[in-house]
Amino acid sequence: MVVVLNRNDKPIKMSLMARRVIEEDDDDFDDDAEEEDEIHSEIRGDIDSDETKPKTLTRKEAIDILQTTRDFSKLDFRKANLAKLDFSNCNFETSNLSYVNFKDSNLEGCNFANASLWNANLEGANLTRANLEDADLDYTKLRGAILYRANVRRATLPTDLIPRDEILRSINEGTKVNR
Repeated sequence: MVVVLNRNDKPIKMSLMARRVIEEDDDDFDDDAEEEDEIHSEIRGDIDSDETKPKTLTRKEAIDILQTTRDFSKLDFRKANLAKLDFSNCNFETSNLSYVNFKDSNLEGCNFANASLWNANLEGANLTRANLEDADLDYTKLRGAILYRANVRRATLPTDLIPRDEILRSINEGTKVNR
């Protein structure tokens, strides 16, 4: 939550996560309601124009979500550094996780269905029982990752970097990916 001061120094509370203006009934301001509506619509216009450029969430915002809902579905975490965090049983369905650093993170039981993990760093990550169905793992770094019992049905695997047999061995036997 952020308080924004407009031209007339009137505070307006704005949620950065939801990108919306939160209007409150404050009796402290006795100014013209028409002027206030004009200011709110101006801010909404600025926000709408920003929506064409998606905001990438940060590590701090990820930790805040971890402490509350653990639901990261449909969020954009491009290029975020999320190394060494415990995301066990989180939902990342249809999220954009391109170039994300999940190195040495616990991703056990996570749902990555339809998520983009393109060029992500999953080195040393625990992906035991993770759902990677229809996920894009192309060019993903998997050295040292554990994929035991992970669902990789229809997932795009980084077979240019790691042989398919090596990935399947990790899924079936629980061994770390070697390449």
